[in-house]
This record gives sequence, structure tokens and C-alpha cells, in this order.
Amino acid sequence: MSNEEYQEFLAFIFERYVRPRIPRVRRRFFHHMMEEWYYHLEQAEQAALIPRHIENYCNDDEDVYQTFTMDRLTRAVSDTRYSVDFSNRAAEEAGFIDAFEVYSREILTGLQPMHLPNADKEILREMGSPNPDIEIRDLVFRAKAWQESFEQMSRDASVRQQLHYAEERLAKAQQDFEDIKRLEKAETNDAHPKKSRRWFKGLGQLGQGAALSIANIALAVGVIQFPVSPETQTWGAIASVSTGIATILGGVGDLSNE
Repeated sequence: MSNEEYQEFLAFIFERYVRPRIPRVRRRFFHHMMEEWYYHLEQAEQAALIPRHIENYCNDDEDVYQTFTMDRLTRAVSDTRYSVDFSNRAAEEAGFIDAFEVYSREILTGLQPMHLPNADKEILREMGSPNPDIEIRDLVFRAKAWQESFEQMSRDASVRQQLHYAEERLAKAQQDFEDIKRLEKAETNDAHPKKSRRWFKGLGQLGQGAALSIANIALAVGVIQFPVSPETQTWGAIASVSTGIATILGGVGDLSNE
């Protein structure tokens, strides 16, 4: 389909799945609307900074633990966990997961970097990106490349189940880091395996995906204000949240295959 047809298709998805949910989502967050969204968005952005530094500057697994304390790594895992939990819950309540379950193939096949809102560039800058334009192209490329694996996994587990699995993996990871901290403080000789450099790359993708999803769901339902066009709040939100969901699913794959 042409670019115009693709945008109209995304607009249709928004009107079919998201628009009817907006009043309910607004009521759900009425008393602490902006504060909670901003808090979890910043939480996701901050969580992604540590994995980015590890990917760029740590040469091997041991270098990770020489560079960062266990307290700081544990906090990064915790922040990622709770931002992903919030992102998944918001995407569910606002109808984005329903839309992605049905139309993931069509959305990802036609997706291009120009379909993501300009606000996403600012989000990536907050996560330490030196070149958001290139990073958006990379996110879109990876989302499209993961399409086949999504389809294979969906035969055994729905998108909802895979997102729930991401939450479980992060909860387990947080407990693992807490255990390592406890053993270090006790100065025990008991061994506990530490996470690999590749694992942290997956953690960073989870943070990125959560930040994109949270920001654009908030834009779509009007709980966060960015200077964006009306189109960005409709079909642009579908494109960006779908990229965020795909990024989370790709990230959990790295967590599972470290």
C-alpha cells in the first residue's frame, strides 16, 4: 500500500481500538494523571542509560561489574521492571495490545522511520542517544526484522502472554541481583551467576520500548502534552507504540538467550 494508504490504515486502527478506550483511561488516571505518567516515563529513560553505557564502553562481562556497583545495577533492573509493568498495563487499557495482536504483520510490514513522531527523538535523547534519527531507523529495522519470530512465537503464546513473560523475567532478574547483593554483603563464598553483557543489551531494549510506549500512549489519551500534530496523536501513536511493543519483545529474547 502507498504511504497515504498506510497512514489511513493506522488511523483506522486507532479509531477502532484506541479511541473508544480514551475516556476510561483518562478516568483511571484522573487524580494523579500527569504525575504518574511522567514518573514512569522518566523511570524508563533513566533505566536505559546504564545498558547503553555498558554496550558502548564495557568490553566484556567482567568490565560491567568493575564499572557499576551492584546497587546501581539493581536499581536499573528495578526501574526497567516497573516501567515495563506500567507500559504493558497502559497499552492494555488503551487498546494498543488488542490492535497489535490483530494487525502486527500489517503494521510492521509498512512501518518506516518517518511514521514515528518527532517526540520520539527527544525521548531517545533523554536515554543518551547521540543521534536519534539513526536510532529510530535502527528501532524500525529491528522491529520489522523480528516480525517472523513474533509469528513463530505467537503460535505458542499471544502477545499478551509474551509481554507478561517479560514482566516475569524482570521480576526474577531483580531478585537475582538482590541475592548477589546479599551474598556480597555477607562476604560468603557461595557462587551466584552474574548477568552477561548481552543480557544488559536486552535490558536496554526493554527500557527503550517501555519509554516509547508510555510517551505515545500518554499523547494519544491526552495526559502528557507535547507540541505534536493531531496525526501524531492518532496513526503516529499506533506506529510508535507498536515499535515499543516490538522492542520489548525483542529485548526479552536477549534476556532469555544470554
